[in-house]
Amino acid sequence: MKKKVVSTVLAACMVVGMLSGCGDTTETVTPLPTQQTTETQEKEETTTAPVEVVKESPMLTSMVSSGSIPALEERLPAAADVYVESEYSPKGETPVYGGTMRTNNNGMWYFGPIAEEPLFRMLDDGSVEPNVAKGYDLSADGLTYTIYLRDGMKWSDGTPFTATDCVYYYNYVLVTDVDSETGKVTKSNTTKFYNWYMNADPNDDGKLKPVQVRYVDDTTFTINLYSPKPTLLQAICIDNKWMFCPKEWYKDIMANDAEKPHWSGETDLKLIGGEGLTTVTEEEALANAKARSELYTFEDYTKLCDQLGYRYWQYAGRPTLRPWNITSALTDQTLVFERNPYYWKVDNDGRQLPYVDKIEYVSMDANLVSQEIMAGNIDFAGFGASDFPTYKAAEESGCYVIKDMISPCWTQSSIQLNQTYKDEQYRALFEQIDFRHALSIGVDRVEMNSILFNGMDMPQQVAAPEGTAEFIAGAPTKWIEYDEQQANALLDGIEMISNDLNADGFRTFVDGANAGKAITLEIETTADDPTAAQAVALLAQYYKKLGIQVVEVSNTDNNKRNEKYYAGDVAMASYEGGTSVFNVMLRPDYLAANRSNTCWIGKYGMEHQDAITPEPGTPIAEIVDATVELVRASTMEELKAAGDKILQNHFENTWIIGFLNDSSSRYAANRRIHNWNDGFVMCDELRYLGYGKPYTWFIQE
Repeated sequence: MKKKVVSTVLAACMVVGMLSGCGDTTETVTPLPTQQTTETQEKEETTTAPVEVVKESPMLTSMVSSGSIPALEERLPAAADVYVESEYSPKGETPVYGGTMRTNNNGMWYFGPIAEEPLFRMLDDGSVEPNVAKGYDLSADGLTYTIYLRDGMKWSDGTPFTATDCVYYYNYVLVTDVDSETGKVTKSNTTKFYNWYMNADPNDDGKLKPVQVRYVDDTTFTINLYSPKPTLLQAICIDNKWMFCPKEWYKDIMANDAEKPHWSGETDLKLIGGEGLTTVTEEEALANAKARSELYTFEDYTKLCDQLGYRYWQYAGRPTLRPWNITSALTDQTLVFERNPYYWKVDNDGRQLPYVDKIEYVSMDANLVSQEIMAGNIDFAGFGASDFPTYKAAEESGCYVIKDMISPCWTQSSIQLNQTYKDEQYRALFEQIDFRHALSIGVDRVEMNSILFNGMDMPQQVAAPEGTAEFIAGAPTKWIEYDEQQANALLDGIEMISNDLNADGFRTFVDGANAGKAITLEIETTADDPTAAQAVALLAQYYKKLGIQVVEVSNTDNNKRNEKYYAGDVAMASYEGGTSVFNVMLRPDYLAANRSNTCWIGKYGMEHQDAITPEPGTPIAEIVDATVELVRASTMEELKAAGDKILQNHFENTWIIGFLNDSSSRYAANRRIHNWNDGFVMCDELRYLGYGKPYTWFIQE
């Protein structure tokens, strides 16, 4: 017996009716009669006129008239496969086409998710729904997912989107070389190695191997496993949302050795998306990309892969399936994203989405954002608890309203000590649980909250809040009471550091290579968090009372910091402005050894380019082992057991030291923005603002 899942947002019969005819993009809708008196009927017959529904933006109608794009029904998928956005279609008001929304530019992980269109979309209950895909089958043995695509869907340049674009992406872009002995992925044209596609082969001693992805026909492909993986689709949603790329656009800018046997062992190239590919060297790929556009000029092939193979949404000219595509250079002061004429979603009345023609992302000093919102110069922007009083005070008389979303946040303020730091003595010190205990209770969280967040946050350890699935009794309040005396007593009991202070007032190492040197925490911050520098300055004051020196070593944007971590340039410690864990079984980021841009785990991260193995039997080894168990799990019971181990390990060891938390995610939105449905869950797994479906927002002055 097979499990059949088809998108609940498909309304084929309705769409067939909406799109039939000779190409008009307007439709006359006559209101349905209701039971009423004859007098009322006669009155309404003289006052009620048919309502004309405009089904595309006037700017697209002009393009159709000029012959630059085909008519609407030719741009949309087959009528039965059009995505009908029922839940978020405007209710009680008529949407208006056109206009430009403006917001501040918070970087690619801000403007990327707003317009992201994944193969499947994660929902806030942990399930998934078809999105680009229209549905899937799962075989009775749990080993084969058959993915169905929408017939007639097109890329933003009008070229067909087919299953070939999915299997090519997996077999030639995401995974490009595999060690035949270990099964480990050794090369990728995206530069990102994710665990979702690694699957334990029970017929090969449980070796983890990449799954097999195969073409069936233009609207169908399969994902073939070695053992059941019950959260495969969730893993794709989280780690490889798009799972497709335009093959014809990429085939000469992705390096490929056509003479070498494919890593999968498959010889029928059509099945893996390799039909028609030729050998392209890395040097040729760089030259071909540059010839395509000066925007695609990269210093080396690794950078090309990172930018075009992974972070593609930043580059104009690359076809996408998104509602808006970038049309400006990434270096421009204002990034402009314009509507996709071939976007494949419509509202309940058959209007092609999005309603808004453009979105502009303006680079500006973080201190100016509130002024620009209040002046009406930008339409929406997020803000933290520290700015809430400012925004709230002017809301009633201003041009904006405050929108509240929910955040599954474990902490808004924390520090991570790198357990694989290059200096052995510091590494040994960070392993000491009494050291981490002292750093936790040595901070006055109440005072910190008042200074950083106007008292809006709550003192909390890094832990799941009460009421969530991962909640452990006592975890949020562990080690959060300020006790300077006990903190010093804990440090006094650590033999490798001194009890006495040097002339500058700091403890020192008592022996080894750092003998006599002050205990110093070099903490990396990020400019993306406006409170980070001030928070570290506060930590410096608190820890000075414990005889520990604190130095802020950088203040760069988070993307650059993560690239540094991926490259193996380690940090001693980092200050984190937000740690969110949606579901530890689905995405154990921050808590497990699967990410290399999480400072505390350092090079123990399984996805680190130079991953190392911790000493067996240690608490950190238990985390690594549990992470492997998550990847290998073939049942929900195994997943839960591995997730529980990770949660309990963090509760017992406090690898990340948390200070404050706030479960709200706030935005200020101009009153001219309509159909913003607030109250939804805001987190990475659900793609932040993208979960609120901005393509359904419209502008009405």
